[in-house]
Amino acid sequence: MVSGNWSGFTLVELLVVVVVIGILAAIAIPKFANLSEQARTQSCRHNLRSLAGALQMYYGSAGHYPYENQGHRWRNFSATEEYLQNWKKLRCPSCDTHYRYRITGRHYDNFRVRGWNRNCKNNHGMYRNGMPTW
Repeated sequence: MVSGNWSGFTLVELLVVVVVIGILAAIAIPKFANLSEQARTQSCRHNLRSLAGALQMYYGSAGHYPYENQGHRWRNFSATEEYLQNWKKLRCPSCDTHYRYRITGRHYDNFRVRGWNRNCKNNHGMYRNGMPTW
């Protein structure tokens, strides 16, 4: 004689639970998939702010930007070492390249700092005249 007290789940109940979990995963995974790239972009923008601040401090103490009369070439931040000790360690987190700056303008009173080069696929932004352009 078989007792009518069965404990456990039916196959249909288990399938419903698996489908619900699958739907939740399909919604959640794309939202979190690009968080690491967003973090790299924000880190790059923070680095750009630090480097732009170092150039502004140099300008404040010297009255001009470094190498201002030597053409509109992209340069590294060796002249701002006094204001930004770890400029050599600051690299774009996405492409692992150094940052550079360029002094522009009719009176050499503008600067641009960029966080990418030809090898980098992501343009994380640029500072122009001390203001971010992203």
